[in-house]
Amino acid sequence: MRKFIFPVVLVLMGTGSAFATKVVKESKQAIESGYRLVNHGEGQFECINTGKDCSTVAGGPVCTWSVDNTVQLRAAASETMCGELLYEIQP
Repeated sequence: MRKFIFPVVLVLMGTGSAFATKVVKESKQAIESGYRLVNHGEGQFECINTGKDCSTVAGGPVCTWSVDNTVQLRAAASETMCGELLYEIQP
């Protein structure tokens, strides 16, 4: 009887762990502050925080600045360069 129960318990634990890991990965939505890139001319750029939160999950519209909705927001990579494109937070 023990030879049967132990492998069954191991399989059930493994299946449960795999399912739990998948659910956690799918529900993760990283929230980041949105930054806009400002060109000061002569190769001088600045990445400025807009105060708007955006998501890194590409599943909706691109996150835009509330003052000018044509400006797409990005994650901060450094003071002079903005990183990856961000997306609107989905409920």
